[in-house]
Amino acid sequence: SASRREVQLSADVIENGRYGLDLLAREVSQAGFLGALSAPAGTTVAVCSTALSDWQASLAVHAVGINQDEAAPACIARKAGTDAIFVQRASTCAVGDAQCEGESTAVAYLQVSMCGSEHSATPFVLAVGGGSFPLHGRDCGAALAEKRKLIRRFFFVDANDVLNQVDILPVGAATAVPLVEGIEQMQASYAFDADGDGTPECFAPKLSGCAGAQWSQVVGARVWLLARSDATSRNTGAAMQFALDDVSVDVTASSSGNVKRRVYSTYIPFVTPKSRRER
Repeated sequence: SASRREVQLSADVIENGRYGLDLLAREVSQAGFLGALSAPAGTTVAVCSTALSDWQASLAVHAVGINQDEAAPACIARKAGTDAIFVQRASTCAVGDAQCEGESTAVAYLQVSMCGSEHSATPFVLAVGGGSFPLHGRDCGAALAEKRKLIRRFFFVDANDVLNQVDILPVGAATAVPLVEGIEQMQASYAFDADGDGTPECFAPKLSGCAGAQWSQVVGARVWLLARSDATSRNTGAAMQFALDDVSVDVTASSSGNVKRRVYSTYIPFVTPKSRRER
């Protein structure tokens, strides 16, 4: 019975860590996708803003890292000493697609003109659902261009060691959605491409780590997760140290045992921004 319990604790840690990392990889890799908009502009960093003017002025900012030693944005409640990751992208499905949610007045949508003569004057429209989306498709005829939900999303660990996501909407921050339990720590370091060739020259957990770095230059992220069991294991009583980027988690020795812990890490390339720069 004791052996079975230890095996189950190990399985929980492995499942939580791997699932959390896989989920982040799927989500974060899409940062910077904006449908047919091939040359986004605007470098405003206003991650909690609900003003569409700020959103439009930040389309070239596809990711922002909130380092563990920086003040937490007011729109999320993260665990002290952990990082948070903000990403911006368009939905991978267009309004009207069978698998896509219906249009909502609480959500902002991005419509990109596919009509050449129109595109030069008005390349895109960003508005809430139910607003005016007059841009046209490739034939410049009656058919209108597709519109996609603009997603502005935080990933963070809360005080209960749960990995969460929160969407920032024009009406305010949505309710936090719990994704994975048993995540004690999250850290991230970002790949900055200063010369625009798609290959990072510097990795750093925040802007000050790379001279002249800007969030609009990010083409990928290294992410670390520290997963933990929900109960104490008698097999893990020794002191331990876990290194996650610029943070170390120290666990003191305990005769009664500690929870099981394991670090997971991966590099996540931002597919669309990287491709734009490699052209």
